[in-house]
Amino acid sequence: MEGQAKPTRRSKVTGLQDAARLARGALEERPELCLGGLFKQSRPVALVRALLAAGADGLHVYSSPGAGYDVDLMIAAGAVAQVFIPGVTLENRLCPNFRRAVEAGQVTAHALDALTVVGGLMASAHGVPFQPIDALRGSDVLKHNPLLHEIDCPFSGRRIHAVGPIRPRVTFLHAQEADRWGNLRHLSTMVYADQLMARASDMVIASVDRIVPDEVVLDDPSRVTVPSYYVDAVVEVPYGAHPTASFPNYAMDEDHIDAYADLGDAARTGDSTGLDTYIARHVTGPKNQSDYIEAVGGAGYFAVLEAEARNE
Repeated sequence: MEGQAKPTRRSKVTGLQDAARLARGALEERPELCLGGLFKQSRPVALVRALLAAGADGLHVYSSPGAGYDVDLMIAAGAVAQVFIPGVTLENRLCPNFRRAVEAGQVTAHALDALTVVGGLMASAHGVPFQPIDALRGSDVLKHNPLLHEIDCPFSGRRIHAVGPIRPRVTFLHAQEADRWGNLRHLSTMVYADQLMARASDMVIASVDRIVPDEVVLDDPSRVTVPSYYVDAVVEVPYGAHPTASFPNYAMDEDHIDAYADLGDAARTGDSTGLDTYIARHVTGPKNQSDYIEAVGGAGYFAVLEAEARNE
């Protein structure tokens, strides 16, 4: 209509530290943080490190059904109060700081299953008060799962279990590409639960290995995996998932994760010197991602991970 200003579109690109401050402010209102990716694939590790460096604590952490290094690092930094994740593991070994903190009663690890987490996210994404979870009959998970409730089915009258909405205050995702408007592109064959988390959350902040020109997205819009209207901020962070993988760009850094786990095992038995040094070198010390890349080993080190992802 005449006289009305045309709608303007705002770029969602921001810096890593600004994103961390945005997330921390939101999490001070409500401490539920959800992490995308799965185990050692496409985890938003750079965002996690920045949030830790910003001083976040008392977090209630959710994830896709499988998490590992990033959650363990958050616990090592003293930022986590409760964990709502079915599996926290490095796959080839236990997460040492998670184990230590749970055994000491410093962190509460709730007994959950994958169906409960996915069902709770579905309830939030669909805007409904609960999601029926009927596949757990006969399981001892029902005795310990704090998120499940027994209800009467309105159709059959049979008693069934249901989970209420899981609505994270903030979700961190990592994808390989995005445009400036926040349209994410996962270039690997797996998107994990990232799309569901984005729909279920109050705020979504994504890291990407690179920001691409608008034309890249417009030329093939079907490859957008999380559209911009779900994304509040996007950060270009080269190697932002390290030491987890971001296929097809770079492989997971198993040597780095194993070395970290060795330090965690030592801390669990009483020698925390190495772990403290690791956190200072990789979390609180770097002022930006370039500093982190140098702390890990420099451009040549990451070139090896890139070549491994290409099977060279």
